[in-house]
Amino acid sequence: MSESFTGAGSSRPYRGTAWYYAEYRPVISDEFGRWLAATLGWSLNERIIDLGTGPGQVAIRLSPYVGEILAVDPEPDMLAEGERRASAAGVGNVGFLQGSSENLSILGEPNHQYRAVTISQAFHWMQDQDRVLRALDNYLHPTDGAVVIVNYDVGQPAIAKAGDDVRPWRDRPPWSLVGEVLERYLAGVPEGPHPRGRHEPFPDILGRSAFSRLRFLRYEYEQTEEPSLEAALGFHYSLSHVLSRLGNRRPAFEAEVAGLLADADYSAVHYRSIDSALIALRPAASPRSVPLVCG
Repeated sequence: MSESFTGAGSSRPYRGTAWYYAEYRPVISDEFGRWLAATLGWSLNERIIDLGTGPGQVAIRLSPYVGEILAVDPEPDMLAEGERRASAAGVGNVGFLQGSSENLSILGEPNHQYRAVTISQAFHWMQDQDRVLRALDNYLHPTDGAVVIVNYDVGQPAIAKAGDDVRPWRDRPPWSLVGEVLERYLAGVPEGPHPRGRHEPFPDILGRSAFSRLRFLRYEYEQTEEPSLEAALGFHYSLSHVLSRLGNRRPAFEAEVAGLLADADYSAVHYRSIDSALIALRPAASPRSVPLVCG
């Protein structure tokens, strides 16, 4: 579920963020992982790829539904954290491999040996997405191969409920002040390479690929979480370039945030989470693997 692809030059936008990313970034629910696997008809005899895996949250979540997952990321810190988390969870069918979308030969000989590739919060970092999809064409099953963009609409709001604030607690005051203070500390510091605004809409890109048959899954569910200063800071530390840009100003930033949140309400917050996937299949995909479902 990482945004770890370097995007330009030799930059490492997520260097040092792996623990924060694994600890504080949202991950798809068990229910959604089960639904996605059932929708695509995955079995324990099959292999999939998780490209841009970060610390492997999506790969670990999907591990009960396939025989093997090859989790690929260019950031060594992310891979090491993913290996630790998989081992702690007793997950033995996820293999972590350093590499990127720029050179998919790391996946082995291109003989259609993988059933699917999942990409979560990483597709926008890939410099030439059309080329990546052409390369994946040779690795994915010739009939039922699928490209799955996990949490494609993660930025969309939850369905409003009258009288309820459905936003995650980090987006509500006073916790939202953390981002405002961070922007002030980062002002004047170069942002570093980022693909913001570089790509076309994902459905357009996928629609002209070998995987042009699109399906969309969306699942909303209630969550309860207790806010904490550590989580409020940690989420922002999981973002690209933040730690490197903060540098030696980090202690002052943390002290200011701690002061602002000293009187914050730390009681449990109820909100709505969204899991989603944009599924791209071959036009000739078998009906078994692509039921028309939506959430």
